[in-house]
Amino acid sequence: MWMKEIFGTDKPVIGLVHMHAMPTDPKFDPATGVRGVLNAARKDLHALQDGGIDGVLFCNEFSIPYTDDVQPVTIATMARIIGELKPEIKVPLGVCVASNAEMGFDLAAAVEADFIREILHGAAAGVYGIGNVQPGRVERHRAALGLMGCKTMTAVIPEGTRQLAERPLKEVVKTLAFNLNPDTMLVYSTNPGSAIDIDQVKTIKETTDTPVMAANGVTPESVREILSVTDGAIVATGIKVDGKFYNPVDPERVKKLMAEARAARGCA
Repeated sequence: MWMKEIFGTDKPVIGLVHMHAMPTDPKFDPATGVRGVLNAARKDLHALQDGGIDGVLFCNEFSIPYTDDVQPVTIATMARIIGELKPEIKVPLGVCVASNAEMGFDLAAAVEADFIREILHGAAAGVYGIGNVQPGRVERHRAALGLMGCKTMTAVIPEGTRQLAERPLKEVVKTLAFNLNPDTMLVYSTNPGSAIDIDQVKTIKETTDTPVMAANGVTPESVREILSVTDGAIVATGIKVDGKFYNPVDPERVKKLMAEARAARGCA
């Protein structure tokens, strides 16, 4: 499995660095500026690495509410911050630009990311209206950037949405695997921070040989059960101070989560 080659372990756990709001984002703090975004990212990065995380994923999570009309300053700021932190990054590096896969690949090219997490297919409706991703266009942009070797992680069904053309889960998985052949399929819960549907994971794994990872709802208390059925996990809110989205990463919660993860992998 490719994840063992990159992360050095089976069932890797990837920690999210939720980058603070940047210029043009509604929650951007001009008083602390971009330097404040950098300082917060550095603190979270070291908390994750000190806790034994297997990989890190930088995303503009605090750009809420998201838009597919991502401004160039967002990518420039993200690239500047990741570039400054790169000498300090000791684990595999991933990136994500919320709601814009093509710009996600632009960022991946700039910072030489090992993997990317993006929505790469489908039309779905949710709180942000109707999202329509054209995988052919995205894949051609990826190819033009020379990133066909950059590993891809993509949602089977994006978080908090429903497909516009409702199809059985097995059909979605089969067509996703056939048309895009992503390196990892991600399972999201219905709402941010809530637990994933284990039965959904089992259905996907019965349908494809593609690795399946839990994309949210992972906590120190749930990670052992989740890793018993998945091929890895992405964790964010569950390892923050008091388990709250806008709080910084809690190093002690990371250590607790990774101890449970190692136990689940038989490496305790």
